[in-house]
Amino acid sequence: MLVAFQGEKGAYSESAAKHYFSSKNIEPVACKTFYDVFKAVSGKKADSAMVPVENTLNGGIREVFNLLDQMSVCAAGEIKLKISHSLLALPGTKLSDIRKVYSHPQALLQCRKFIHDQRLTKIEFYDTAGAAKYVSECKDPSIAAIASEAAADDYGLVVLRRHLETDGNNFTRFLALSNEYTVQKDADKTTVVFSLRNQPGALHKILSVFAIRDIDLLSIDSIPIIGKPWEYKFFVDFQGSILSEKQSNAINHLREICPHVKVIGSYKSGRTII
Repeated sequence: MLVAFQGEKGAYSESAAKHYFSSKNIEPVACKTFYDVFKAVSGKKADSAMVPVENTLNGGIREVFNLLDQMSVCAAGEIKLKISHSLLALPGTKLSDIRKVYSHPQALLQCRKFIHDQRLTKIEFYDTAGAAKYVSECKDPSIAAIASEAAADDYGLVVLRRHLETDGNNFTRFLALSNEYTVQKDADKTTVVFSLRNQPGALHKILSVFAIRDIDLLSIDSIPIIGKPWEYKFFVDFQGSILSEKQSNAINHLREICPHVKVIGSYKSGRTII
């Protein structure tokens, strides 16, 4: 089973995939960008994919939200992973030697207090594990990477500091993607994206669709619509399966009053890996 993920070997998305598909024999497929991940699944070059959608410190990941709306994929499940960042460097390096730190922008944000306190120059990289690979290849003792401790083993680096994240309650939610729209029988969560008509009370009407049916909204994110300044689309997670009558009626109601509605998927709420 080919499972695509963004980044290099040792990325958090790869770890999430291994936990989610723990009962299956999978072959992780590393992709440089999120677009490459979605293209692999929608083009059936991978059977599934694992992508991050939300972090407890930095919120939703807009690039992934947009791709979920634009590409022909379905959310088939989720898993939540506790993220603990480490500072990785070449063997023999001391913390006082480090001048620059490389990592994914999200990881740099999550570790901003440590970076500020150590007066390090932060360099954005396409992936945490990719940053670790780069540090390993550069052989420069003045640079380090923020990545998982597992990435240190993958690229022959040492861990200088652990638990760099500003807040210890640092979790990322990942979605498992499929190129076939399926709904599990035990699905209890649905993700949908919709846009609004530009008129007074539009959002209130949308929220009423769920309120009048006693459907619990689990999260809501607004994302700017590209090419339409100051217009937004909304990603909503709500309780229940699209196969249930009141949830299905809610979606039909949305389609009556929204210019665009896409059900990303209905799936079982994911477990949390500490």
